[in-house]
Amino acid sequence: MHVRNVSLAAAVLLFLVVPLIRAIDGTEPPSAAVAGRPPSVRTSPPTRISKVADLKEVNYYPASAGWTFMWTRFEPTSIDRDFARIHALGANTVRIIIQPGVFGFPAVRPVMADHLSSVIGMAAKHSLRVHLTLFDWWSRYGDIRGSKAWVTSLLSRYKDDPRIAVVELHNEISPRDHKAMAWVRTMLPYLSTVLPGTLQTVSAPSVRPDEFALFIRELKHSPPDFWDYHYYGPPGAAYSVLSRIKSLAAGRALFIGETGYSTDRMPADQHAQEQAQAAYYRAVFTAAAELNLPAPAPWILNDFPHGAIPPHSPAAHKPAQYGYGLFRVNGTPKPAAAIVSRTFSGK
Repeated sequence: MHVRNVSLAAAVLLFLVVPLIRAIDGTEPPSAAVAGRPPSVRTSPPTRISKVADLKEVNYYPASAGWTFMWTRFEPTSIDRDFARIHALGANTVRIIIQPGVFGFPAVRPVMADHLSSVIGMAAKHSLRVHLTLFDWWSRYGDIRGSKAWVTSLLSRYKDDPRIAVVELHNEISPRDHKAMAWVRTMLPYLSTVLPGTLQTVSAPSVRPDEFALFIRELKHSPPDFWDYHYYGPPGAAYSVLSRIKSLAAGRALFIGETGYSTDRMPADQHAQEQAQAAYYRAVFTAAAELNLPAPAPWILNDFPHGAIPPHSPAAHKPAQYGYGLFRVNGTPKPAAAIVSRTFSGK
């Protein structure tokens, strides 16, 4: 809007005097007033809890290329299209999983570094930040030197990169694996030195609350920035279980980094299974909201056709693993996609 009924002299006088008045009455530092800069707006920096609360995340592999195939059958056109779909759901973060065995260890191969850079760039193009999960399909917990070298090789270029929302050290570490937990206690602090200021975590599988309590005790002296728990239990038990998990977190932020229901089950009534999937998400999302937790992250965006999961993976031989998607193999949404979209939009 343009205002033209004030004389030039009056405008100049206001420009010079008003900032000086602000400087005198303490609403603006004198140097800023004299320079004619607008008053600064002081805002509190986001806390770890607020950053976690803001996560609206979807777990991701391309429909035709699960796990390591995402990187060895790299399909940027499909990934770009899927990221647009994730953004349309109302998400602001996408979880990307990395296997050292295919990326190169302890030094990342340049072609894989380029693939990751491309994925992060495509996510940003669609207003998505990235949750990176490291050390998938990896258990050489005695190799601390190699682990540190790999983290540095992979991540040092992303220091202070706002496109990275979270770095997860390892997916679903067992709290009863003493070698694994000792490795985590060493590597979590190291991860913070490579990417200071970036949220870091390590996820726990869908274990009972008493086992999650052991997970927390094992990491008492080197905890992550927030707890990442995966829930695949019965929908009717979601509130009870997540309430107990939250109480164990003892004030540290809690995020449900995976949840989902496969429509590839018996009986083979596809319509009934898709309705059950929608009901599952409705129940888990409702429980999380009532507990004032962030929206859980769906596993996963797409169903997989046979042949899309590496054959040496145990997942390849479990029929349910092919049917967790919010979208069918042909790209059409299941009813659960609408539940996720409404949750992410706050409706």
